[in-house]
Amino acid sequence: MSRNFEHEGKTFEIREAVFDDRYAVKVFLDGKQVSPEYSASIEVGQDYFSHHKTRIVKELSLVAENDVRNGIYVKT
Repeated sequence: MSRNFEHEGKTFEIREAVFDDRYAVKVFLDGKQVSPEYSASIEVGQDYFSHHKTRIVKELSLVAENDVRNGIYVKT
């Protein structure tokens, strides 16, 4: 799954993925990765959901977006 957001006239794409062992989120600009991988194990994701009733990948996505908005990304 992916979604876009605008920041300082640029369109960033946040890509979410679920792998066998983890949830992962990365940010892209013009098709190039500009962030680290934000991730959590499946086990942590399940624990997080049981306590907060929200998916951890959604929270990881918000952290990734906030980092970009705070200038924490590889500027190309």
